[in-house]
Amino acid sequence: YWLMIGGIFSALEPLAFLAMAVWAINMYRRKGRNHPNKIGLYWTLGCAIMSFVGAGFLGFAHTWPAVNKWTHGTLITAMHGHLAFWGAYAMLVFAVISYVMPTMTGRNLMNHMSGYLAFWCANIGMVGMTGAFAVSGIAQVYLERKLGMDFLTVQKELQVHFYGALLAASLFTVGILLFIYTFIRYGLPSDEMVGKEIEDEPVSSGGRG
Repeated sequence: YWLMIGGIFSALEPLAFLAMAVWAINMYRRKGRNHPNKIGLYWTLGCAIMSFVGAGFLGFAHTWPAVNKWTHGTLITAMHGHLAFWGAYAMLVFAVISYVMPTMTGRNLMNHMSGYLAFWCANIGMVGMTGAFAVSGIAQVYLERKLGMDFLTVQKELQVHFYGALLAASLFTVGILLFIYTFIRYGLPSDEMVGKEIEDEPVSSGGRG
């Protein structure tokens, strides 16, 4: 009966991520269109959507007990893990950085072209990697788990899919490097934020008379 209980909770998990994604999209439509920090908004909205797809939908799709007995430990797990971690954790960190940096530095870090390119390259690359892992994982389950082929023989058959994963990972790396470049290029505080030097006033050590 533990499998039944686990399956029920696996089915409930995507609902929280779905509610978060729907709420984020609804807030964007109501009040977010005119937000000045578009890059921060992109990362925040993307975090809600990607975490639902990766952690919610894909997580449920392969952790259901009847499915997981075939997919556990295969590239299907990597498919779910990559997109789930990216959406739920990494994108959240990038969203916080994108929101906080303009306030902390006094520089317009918000809407530079390098920031947009970083967002799209990283996310398209991650989706590409997820797709490559999905296709190769399905093939791995069929060849290795259903047909009983040798592990190393199956890995050789899957090599072609890893070329696609490598191309997607390269695009993802470009996006991350662009984000780092933007962070370094505009990450130092402006003169206005540093402020002028303030001389310390002498403090009297004597008591009140």
